[in-house]
Amino acid sequence: MNSTSEQQDAQHLRMTTAPVPGLILSLSVPSIITCIITSVYNMADTFFVAQLGTAAVAAVGVVFSISSVLSALGFWMGTGGSSLVSLYLGAREKEKAHCAASTGFFLALGLGGVIAAGGLLALEPLMRLLGSTDTILPEAEAYAVPILLAAPFQCSSLALAQCLRAEGKSKESMAGQLAGGLLNIVLDPLFIYTLGMGIRGAGAATALSQVMVWAALLWFYVRGKTSVRISVRQVARTPRMVKLIFTTGFPSLCRHCGNALATIVLNRAAGGFGDTAIAAFSIASRVSGLALSVSIGFVQGLQPVAGYAHGSKGHARLKSAFRFCCAASMSALTALAVIIAAAAPWIVRMLSPSDGGLVETGAAVLRATSIALPFTTFINCTGTLFQAIRESARSSALVLGKQVCIYIPLLLALPRAWSMNGLMAAMPLADALGFLAALWMARSYFRRAQHAAAL
Repeated sequence: MNSTSEQQDAQHLRMTTAPVPGLILSLSVPSIITCIITSVYNMADTFFVAQLGTAAVAAVGVVFSISSVLSALGFWMGTGGSSLVSLYLGAREKEKAHCAASTGFFLALGLGGVIAAGGLLALEPLMRLLGSTDTILPEAEAYAVPILLAAPFQCSSLALAQCLRAEGKSKESMAGQLAGGLLNIVLDPLFIYTLGMGIRGAGAATALSQVMVWAALLWFYVRGKTSVRISVRQVARTPRMVKLIFTTGFPSLCRHCGNALATIVLNRAAGGFGDTAIAAFSIASRVSGLALSVSIGFVQGLQPVAGYAHGSKGHARLKSAFRFCCAASMSALTALAVIIAAAAPWIVRMLSPSDGGLVETGAAVLRATSIALPFTTFINCTGTLFQAIRESARSSALVLGKQVCIYIPLLLALPRAWSMNGLMAAMPLADALGFLAALWMARSYFRRAQHAAAL
């Protein structure tokens, strides 16, 4: 037996027999660090752009919807491919794992190219659709162009990172993200101030960091240090694998597209209260995104453990992994919510220009959105559970039900009744209702699984 096969056998043994809490933590901590790094370099744009004025901060919030769509496509292909990688590795079907990883990567690369071409050809209408006002439009266009140029790299780097985590290589994924994050933080002040590029420089710094992440993650596959291979020759030649990737990753697409659509609706609704309201929600989304990095890290640790457990028929292990992930992530997010609420004025002041009205509004928005954090992480855990066991319809229904059927209607209705207070109340109320739905779905699944095991 060669050393590669021995390493793969050892990895299989670890993923299917190691104690669940320690295994999930070993996979989650690098993922949490990776997600925090990603959020920090997103916040770096807001921090440095804040010195350019309220319109510039609002423009970053408007363009964030593009990044959300790119993330949706990248996670669609990446989660679809990586979930299958975990299942196939758990079942010792390595050739299928190679095919799933390669197909997901090249699909993500192509979808990113389509978004880049379409966005650049229809830039002004796109910015207005995303909620840009006349005063924000020039800043939004300047920031969006480099972001769109880097779209193929952002999409496909997410697919690469997901596949690395799927085979238990969270540290390698973290290293690639760290390289891009540090580069972005260094380039932001250089481009914005030293080279005098303004908000376009912030976009260019983010774009170059995405290219760096892509190159660093791809290098791990080029060196042959992974259990699966990424190659054009491994891309599926029949529609079956593509369909499996599409359907398995569809809940991630729903989640991120739902978030993007909700952000667009939110920006347009906030626009009725002025640029300050758009900027306030932009800051709140960045801070909430940083907190939710912990949640995302935990569920990315859960996904390969759950995939291996399901692939190897370890149903008790699957339940144990889900319970631990929910308890750990909800405890962490509750603590972060309390910290954010207490420090809200200071946080907004740090991320905004010297505008007293923005600080007051932003602190109120930030406190309202922090309430939703513990509910959101449970919904994420439940959605990941159903993805890992290939019950994509349930995961999609949960995500779409919360975002499209609950949150967006609340965004449209509550401001009419309670003005700005209604707009701030929409997110925590939607997540509380989504939490109840997720709890019912998870309990129903495990009751059915327990009954089936007893037969």
